[in-house]
This record gives sequence, structure tokens and C-alpha cells, in this order.
Amino acid sequence: MAAEFESLQEAAQELGDNISTHDKAGLEALSTAHLREQADARDELYDFVDGLWEKTKADVPDAGARDECAGLAGLRELAEVLRSNAHEILDGRDG
Repeated sequence: MAAEFESLQEAAQELGDNISTHDKAGLEALSTAHLREQADARDELYDFVDGLWEKTKADVPDAGARDECAGLAGLRELAEVLRSNAHEILDGRDG
């Protein structure tokens, strides 16, 4: 059954929620060294997408309300979920 969403950002949030169980299981299976690499890569992805979002907001003051910016906002949400998942697993190992 396909879900309907108000925005691409909402769809990305739902996607992140739905993949987190699988993502975390995959991360748990990694060695600690590979998990750190994955966390670093996800940090870089998030930082890159967040930088694009910040530039877009600077160039387009109402970017959050514009349909043509929704995909980027959604990608930022998804990148945050992926980054958070990796750090959650890594913190669990370090703690």
C-alpha cells in the first residue's frame, strides 16, 4: 500500500523511519573500524547536503515553503537519519 505525503520532506522522514531497523542491523554487523568509516562517510554526506540546504536558504528566503526546494530538504532529513543511526550504534560500542 502506497502512502501519501504532504511533502517530499515528510516522505523522506517516513523513509528514514522505515529503513532504520534494517540500516542499524547492517551497521551492527560491521567491525568497529568499518562502522567508524561508515559514520565518517555519513557525516560527510550530511555536511555536504546541509551546506547545499544552507546555501539554498540564503539564496531563496522562503526555501522551506517552495516545492522546488522540497527534494533537497527531504534529502537532508534522510541524511540526518543515516548519520544518527551510525552514531547511535557507534556510541553503543564506545560506551
